[in-house]
Amino acid sequence: MRELDLRVAALDPLGVVHEIQRLPLLNRAADIAGLTRLARAWTGRVDGNRYDAATAGAALRDIGFVLASLERHGVDYRVVEGAEEILLKLGALADEVPRDSVYTYALRNPEHATRSFTELPEEALFIREVRTAGFALRPAVDALTEALPLAVDDRALPDLLAAATEGFAVFARSLLSVKRQVTPETFSYEMRPYFPPMTVGGQVLYAPGGAQMTPLLVDILLLRPEPGEAREEWYEQYLRENVGYLPAAYRVAGDRARRHRPLLPRLVEEAGREAVPTARTTRTVTALRGLMREVLKFRIPHLQLARANMNVRPDGSLGSGGYTTDSLDHLAELTLSRHQLLSTLPAGRTTEA
Repeated sequence: MRELDLRVAALDPLGVVHEIQRLPLLNRAADIAGLTRLARAWTGRVDGNRYDAATAGAALRDIGFVLASLERHGVDYRVVEGAEEILLKLGALADEVPRDSVYTYALRNPEHATRSFTELPEEALFIREVRTAGFALRPAVDALTEALPLAVDDRALPDLLAAATEGFAVFARSLLSVKRQVTPETFSYEMRPYFPPMTVGGQVLYAPGGAQMTPLLVDILLLRPEPGEAREEWYEQYLRENVGYLPAAYRVAGDRARRHRPLLPRLVEEAGREAVPTARTTRTVTALRGLMREVLKFRIPHLQLARANMNVRPDGSLGSGGYTTDSLDHLAELTLSRHQLLSTLPAGRTTEA
């Protein structure tokens, strides 16, 4: 997963690197004619290139920035002749959603020539922190995937959970940095308008949003409701709406995870069968508690941040992923209920492994 994102970030198949600095200036001036010319120039370069998944992803990234800019200023991107067909073509080649996503906006956005909608330092920080957070969670997903089949007393399990905890700690710190330095007003009124829904191929596709990010995979691996549990029906619908926005390798990881029980309830159940927990099991449970603390450090501030943003917007507003904060309430409740499962484990002495 990381290798593909780094490859995409390094590519400039449409040759926009010397023009990309014009985009924030055109947006600041609401120069629709200039944006349209830029969009026509960039889309016009697509047919002359050969594409693999990475090259298509890079082209999708850059075209996504300029077309979303047009939409932000009230112009249907389809005024650019052939733009919709190009998005569909590039999405098919990349095996990804045919528009910009949180991955093209941040993880695949090159540090040395960062694409952005505005000149705001807050947007530069936002892109940087989302990129850092996304990179940090990849090894966490790998570690949790490796842990899926392991028994609670497997000697490798505590180290895998610790690796996941380390990644989530970085993720939580990045979110806290955004919360401290990007005000709700700046995000809601200066940045958020550049994340509009777009209709591509007859389907409404939502803009880069938190629901598309890697914590979705962590939830699938660790926390998701099991059959018959509360919130299962809501959660399955939530997955159907968001898994398609993940890059192909992430979707494969999600499919693999769903062939196993979620880690936390399964490990708690196994640990609860031991009348006197072994030292190995105790280490696993301790590591699991540490991981859940970091997940909560992300989830609760994220809910608070989303509510703060919604509070400064008109009633009925949706986030860029098409949701109200109700979805975050559900995710917070799920996380808290899973965390509470840990308190059901008996405290007491352990036997030596």
